[in-house]
Amino acid sequence: MKNRDNISDLAHQRGIGVFGGTFNPIHVGHLVMAEEVYNYHHLSKVLFIPAYIPPHKSTTDLVDAHHRYQMVQEAISRNENFEVSDFEIKRKVRSYTIDTVNELLNLYGKDCEVFLIMGADSLNELVLWKDIKKLSELCHFVIVNRPGYSTDVSGSLADVIGKDKVLDMERLEVQISPIGISSTDIRKRLREGADVSGLVPPCVEVYIGKHGLYSPARA
Repeated sequence: MKNRDNISDLAHQRGIGVFGGTFNPIHVGHLVMAEEVYNYHHLSKVLFIPAYIPPHKSTTDLVDAHHRYQMVQEAISRNENFEVSDFEIKRKVRSYTIDTVNELLNLYGKDCEVFLIMGADSLNELVLWKDIKKLSELCHFVIVNRPGYSTDVSGSLADVIGKDKVLDMERLEVQISPIGISSTDIRKRLREGADVSGLVPPCVEVYIGKHGLYSPARA
């Protein structure tokens, strides 16, 4: 596992998976998604990028970015195919994917092929993302199914990014065995004092307990 400053030289490699999100907290479902996409598309790495402030999600129970970064770091430490970056956290501004992808391409060269990993729950929000058409020209979107969400691309998004990009999304879509785990449910269980064993990696469960995250006092 590496951080931003010592990420292996990816400039001459193709197929970097980029997995952004709040990771509030990171859970087993995130890790399964990343692993499945990594294997299915034969990626060189999957780069986890915790958001500082997400543009399209509530921040009412968002724990400090430092804790979310550390939880990701703990969760992926044993997987040599995964890395974590503090690109967005260091900016200390609202996180926009277009800025992150541009920074990656500036660092590693325009021949660096970026595969943006996202759950189907984010698909309907894509049309609202900053500079979505330009973003679609800079990277590939890899949609992973999630229970209760469609993987069909909306007509409004298709109108913005074009037919070719929609076909690319459909070609790259990854279907995995349904995983009924969400960070929202995990936070709720923690506030209620319920067990989260098996929902988050043991090291993340220990970290949450050690720092008192998501306790009733923080709700």
